[in-house]
Amino acid sequence: MTDSGQTPKTPPDPQQPAVPDWAPAQGPGSAPPPPPPPDPYAVEATMRLIPVQHVSPPAPPAPAAPAAPAEPAAPAPGPATERRIGKYLIKGELGRGGMGAVYLAEQPGLGREVAIKELILSAVADPTALKRFMQEAQVMARTSHPNLVQVHDLEQIGDANYIVLEFVRGKSLRDRINEGTLPLPQTFAVMHGVLQALDYAHKRAIVHRDMKPENVLMSEEGEVKVADFGIARLTDDSGAGSTATKTGTTVGTPQYMSPEQVASSKVDGRSDLYSAGIMFYELVVGQPPFTASEADGPFTLMAKHVQAPPKPPSVHRPGLDMGLEEVILKSLSKRPEERYQSGQEFDDAMSRVADRLCPGWQRSLLPGADLTKMVPGGTPAPGSIPAIAGMPVMPAASPMPAQPVQSVYNPTPPVRPVAKKTAGCMGIVGGALGLVPLAWAVAAVLLH
Repeated sequence: MTDSGQTPKTPPDPQQPAVPDWAPAQGPGSAPPPPPPPDPYAVEATMRLIPVQHVSPPAPPAPAAPAAPAEPAAPAPGPATERRIGKYLIKGELGRGGMGAVYLAEQPGLGREVAIKELILSAVADPTALKRFMQEAQVMARTSHPNLVQVHDLEQIGDANYIVLEFVRGKSLRDRINEGTLPLPQTFAVMHGVLQALDYAHKRAIVHRDMKPENVLMSEEGEVKVADFGIARLTDDSGAGSTATKTGTTVGTPQYMSPEQVASSKVDGRSDLYSAGIMFYELVVGQPPFTASEADGPFTLMAKHVQAPPKPPSVHRPGLDMGLEEVILKSLSKRPEERYQSGQEFDDAMSRVADRLCPGWQRSLLPGADLTKMVPGGTPAPGSIPAIAGMPVMPAASPMPAQPVQSVYNPTPPVRPVAKKTAGCMGIVGGALGLVPLAWAVAAVLLH
């Protein structure tokens, strides 16, 4: 084999990477070759090529809102019953009348239940009447009496006026009458409360004008309270210096209206006492003194107040105490000056009779009161008049036979007996006339 003069090629070391042709030659003392370029497919190199964004670590996820948050969100619109009148929260409706509704409400802060009466006046209502009523309500609000429904506040919202009153939990006297006749001790107790309330108001120049059982409240604790003073004035008053009613109009309930109210004349506290007497009559007898059918109309009833005398209660309740009857009839006198002149005078006269007939009557309305101990003669005596609901037993005064009760009122005028026309009367007259000529003849003979 001959030498060609060329150095034989050695095979490349598989452990050492091949040097590319473009790389500079490396000789002794030369710098080490630069590192090979990064593999574009290497994961570490790829991660190093991604720019790093310096951001804060993500916040942990917020916890889910609890079902009942500690702080409630803004309240949604409440139901229709959560209505307010001024600062008062309405809890319900107690009733409706001709002038508006009556609501049961709560006074915030105090937690006190009150009754709010809505006064909606018609377009023809006199604003002077409203002003006067508000003045009277302010007088009642500044005073207090156990037999008056207390006035707490007045509210005016738009065209509506509201009077905030004491809420009496119980029933009206009308409701109680509809349940049955009141026992006589309770009748005295109710009338005592009514007359005391009227006397208190009349001394302050305030006339009720619409006294009736619907406006007398009986609480569960045995209290008697008169409500709605002066509200009747709103429908008829015509301003300062006017009479209680406008010309040709009347105010009040015909069943309990005084004669002067019917006549549209000026009224005072004695008009209320007449209406209270009508109530007293109804409580004792079981019916009012004057009645009329629907066909008759209210004018027939009003005319009876002016013209017809009331039948004494003993006509309907034989055996009724005559002293009690006298008190009732005096309160129903047609002329105001013949009635009791004050509520206190009326009450004093009634209380004297009540003390005699029903000792302890003042406690008869209290819960659990024993009414049998307040009526003398619980067991009828022989010959006594049977007991009637709402009346005391009238024991016989003596063993003598009971005399028929003589009523002080005869519903029909007595009829004068008609004299019989007889011939004897005419004969006497004729005979006397016939004797005259005979006398002249006898005188002439004697003269001759």
